[in-house]
Amino acid sequence: MSQKQVKRIFVQKEKCNGCRICELRCSFEHEGVFAPSLSRIYIQKVEEDGITIPKTCIICGRCIEACPENAISKSEKTGAISIDKNRCTGQQECVKACPYSVMRFNHSIKIAFTCDLCNGDPQCVQYCPEQALHYMTAKEFALYKKSSDSETVKPEVIPE
Repeated sequence: MSQKQVKRIFVQKEKCNGCRICELRCSFEHEGVFAPSLSRIYIQKVEEDGITIPKTCIICGRCIEACPENAISKSEKTGAISIDKNRCTGQQECVKACPYSVMRFNHSIKIAFTCDLCNGDPQCVQYCPEQALHYMTAKEFALYKKSSDSETVKPEVIPE
């Protein structure tokens, strides 16, 4: 019996221009306001390298193991992390356990949050102007990267 391939968001950091449209669209989709601090995706700026890296949940499950209230599970529909707001007591053990710093905490309502894949239609992916975000299975992304790498035009070396 084959295991269902779960889709998640994959990032091509080399394509990200740091515009933060993904953060704005995400916060508006979930909270009704344009507030990057409430976004389920965030742009990490690495000033010394001059790059920006979109960060979002890779569904590792460490937050599920860390939650003392069993308020975190994986969605049966999408495989995304799901937080039961009625069970979350705001202890932030999930935030501490996240190795990628993508489990966040809303201090005004005392609830943890992370990417829920927008119920299978991630808005950050839809609105990314540089197509740096992809919603697909690991196999699909590997094939995509392989085909896009082979299509990359290599600059010609001009002899001196």
